[in-house]
This record gives sequence, structure tokens and C-alpha cells, in this order.
Amino acid sequence: MDTLFTMKSLSQYAQVWQQIQEGLPLSEDEEIVAGVMKEHPEFDTFWLAGETALHPQEIDGFVVNPMIHAGLHVIGEKQVLELNPEETASTLQALVNQGVTRHEAMHKIIGIWGDLYFKSIRGGASMYEWEYITLLNSLCRSN
Repeated sequence: MDTLFTMKSLSQYAQVWQQIQEGLPLSEDEEIVAGVMKEHPEFDTFWLAGETALHPQEIDGFVVNPMIHAGLHVIGEKQVLELNPEETASTLQALVNQGVTRHEAMHKIIGIWGDLYFKSIRGGASMYEWEYITLLNSLCRSN
């Protein structure tokens, strides 16, 4: 999935959702998306709802953008799987070892990545891997 938070990626997510429902085989990238979808059943109604999933929604008392939330999870899971950067996987493991659930640990990790990503988009600046790695390392120490 090369595009983030766009109609194209939403279309890809809808396709994965349909494949899950029909029990069709999934590619490695689609398996990652499917895993995120299964972790977030509260988003189920949004995958085939078109642009609605691209906008903030009130779900279980929280305002969340299903597409951005799921997209950040997919990014984090790919980083762990591909060890790119390898600190993502080691941070995840360290947080889990400290008693944080895997899902909440991933939220902490993708929160950092998302903050850096959106700061770079809004400010027109580059997103630096070293900054991300530094923040991941500090996350392990602060928990």
C-alpha cells in the first residue's frame, strides 16, 4: 500500500474488507490490513462507506478518523515486520515486556510516527528517521 490516507488507499482497504468477507486469499500487505481491521471491529461499517471513512467519526465516545487510525496501524505493523527501522520492533517488544498490551504499545509507536508525519506535512519539512528512532528509544525509557 503505497498511498496514505487517500481515496486510493480507502479503495484498497474496501477491497481487502470484501476479500475477508468472501474468504478469499490475501497478499502479505493485505494480511497486514486485514489484521488491523480485525483489531478494530468498531470500524467495520466504514470500510464500504466511501469517503465517510476519511473523515472523523464519533465511535464509542471518541472522535477518530478510521482511515488514518487504521493506516497508522498498517505503517507500524509493516515497520515491525520489515524491521525498518528495526527500533520499531525492539520498542514494541520492550513495551510489551513492561506490561503494555501489544495493541496499546503499537498505539504509542504509531502516535510518535503520526505526529512526526503530520508535522512534516503541515510544515513542509522532511521527516527524519533519526528523530523517529530517538523518540522510540525515549519511549522505552519513559514507560
